[in-house]
Amino acid sequence: TLASHELRTPISVVHGIATTLHLHGNELSTEQLTDLRKTLYEHSCRLAELTDQLLDLSRLDAHAIALMPERFHPRVRIDELVARIAPERIDNVEVGVEPALEVITDAHAFERVIGNLLTNALRYGEPPIEVRTRWSEVMDLIVLDHGPGVPDEFVPLLFNPFSQAEESTSTRQGAGLGLAIAKSFANAFGGDVRYEAAEPSGACFHFELPREFAA
Repeated sequence: TLASHELRTPISVVHGIATTLHLHGNELSTEQLTDLRKTLYEHSCRLAELTDQLLDLSRLDAHAIALMPERFHPRVRIDELVARIAPERIDNVEVGVEPALEVITDAHAFERVIGNLLTNALRYGEPPIEVRTRWSEVMDLIVLDHGPGVPDEFVPLLFNPFSQAEESTSTRQGAGLGLAIAKSFANAFGGDVRYEAAEPSGACFHFELPREFAA
């Protein structure tokens, strides 16, 4: 299946490095050991990310997510997410969410939505990455990047699990799960995630929450 295919690469790499270290660790140079440790770290992080995503997706598909609404300030959570997801790229992200804004919703689900949108923008877009709010019939949290945007032919598949544009599959940076998970979490508490092309270029994702969840 697609899930097993995505897991196979990082598992194979981790197993291969572990085998090399076990059998030949004493024969390797300092430079070789440093390279192996770096690769091991990167692929173990990838494996942990994939595992979390697959667990999220299975729970969402089974409607096994128990939402626990609470009142919190989105700005605080977003700043923490940026620092956690991309500490070396904090200056690339401009957060324009009002510090006084409060929402009443499940904090974990909220973080999963925004975290996946931020990761997607940092991975495939170009800085600056902007996060801001807009009010209409809903509270709209916008995550905008200034990269090439999404190819028109791929837009209808954007929120399908394991979908990737041809431009991104060559880098194998993602499994095509983040946006599907973000949309499913948003739907779980009456919201939505949608995409539109930014002008003159870039990707703009809207995380929409019913107004009654915001104050």
